Amino acid sequence: MLRLALTPRWLAYLGLVLVLVAAFITLSTWQVSRAEHKNDAVQSADTQTVKDFNDVMAAQVPMPGYLSHQRVSVTGHFLAEQQVVVSGRSQGGHSGYWVVTMFAPDGARLGEAAELDAGAKPIAIPVVRGFTQDRQAAHDSRAAAGTVSLTATVGPTSTPQPSQGQPAGEVKSLSTAQLVNLFGVYTYSGVLYPDAQPEASIAAAGFEHVALAAAQSGGVDLQSAAYAVEWLIFAGFALYIWWRLLRDEYLSQLAAAGAAAPAPGYVVVKRSGERNLRMDPGGTAASGSPAPPGSDPAPPDEPPSDEDTRSER
Repeated sequence: MLRLALTPRWLAYLGLVLVLVAAFITLSTWQVSRAEHKNDAVQSADTQTVKDFNDVMAAQVPMPGYLSHQRVSVTGHFLAEQQVVVSGRSQGGHSGYWVVTMFAPDGARLGEAAELDAGAKPIAIPVVRGFTQDRQAAHDSRAAAGTVSLTATVGPTSTPQPSQGQPAGEVKSLSTAQLVNLFGVYTYSGVLYPDAQPEASIAAAGFEHVALAAAQSGGVDLQSAAYAVEWLIFAGFALYIWWRLLRDEYLSQLAAAGAAAPAPGYVVVKRSGERNLRMDPGGTAASGSPAPPGSDPAPPDEPPSDEDTRSER
């Protein structure tokens, strides 16, 4: 089969297959690069540039992933009575609570996909006002009234957790889906974390500033990783197809060569006690002398009779 593989035709086929394999491996490498750097688009979006809140955020629609950690400037007022305390928080090695109050931005808008009456409810976004280890202080704190201007970082919302057994006004997770059920507002798929030390109107004295954790660089995109594996499978399949076609032609050539070969001859050996040679199927005696046309093979010799034996004596 190696001799057949080295013929010009099959070498040309192999060259074409290798070109395809190289292309598939290149595509697989590209998908691996995408899988390892799924956050590059987010990082290149220049999230540290402060943008107007209403230019990038809309209520009642999903928040695009690239807006996570986007810094924004917003003006509005707190809805002081629409506040929750988030338990189970930690900061600086201490356990405590977040104080979160709904904030109504000036000029807030609903997303285009939100089929709602914009004037039916206020539009508000939760703001993390601060951290404290004192549960009672967290529940007693209230944001000041009046217009407030914030520079903040947009963070993602979390998955809601059941709050059974919690005191009134206390939750275990900061989820906008959960806050919608607590307060009669339209809200966003995000949370605001004010920059630097909050003003007195944002957090009470003694509260610590809560900063959004830095975005993780890199990561693995499972979809791109799966595509990378698929391209490698395609490369292996292309080589297998070439080998299978080569093997089939090789076996066909062997079968054709076997059919064209003459049938092997044979010799009939005289049995013990026979006087005459038997004829082979071609009509030729084993000794090579031709047999008369139409003649039948001679019967085997008969053993001598008793009379022949007596007469010979």
